[in-house]
Amino acid sequence: MDSGNIIKRVKALMPVLIPLFVSAFRRAYEIATAMECRCYRGGDGRTKMKSIHMSKRDAFSFIALAALICGVILCNIFIPAVI
Repeated sequence: MDSGNIIKRVKALMPVLIPLFVSAFRRAYEIATAMECRCYRGGDGRTKMKSIHMSKRDAFSFIALAALICGVILCNIFIPAVI
């Protein structure tokens, strides 16, 4: 698989890729059928077990990250890189 041009490499990978895709599509079909049998409908009326709320720690982390990004940008502008 490491030698040859691109066409030979793709031909060498076909015996691996085809069963991989077939099994992935078969598994997706089985999951879709199971979801239909259980009357699953996503979207409307769907709830989460725990709803996420922004806390003080999240706000502090956001401000610290924004300050860090601004600092990096300002350092790149005002301090020339020495190569």
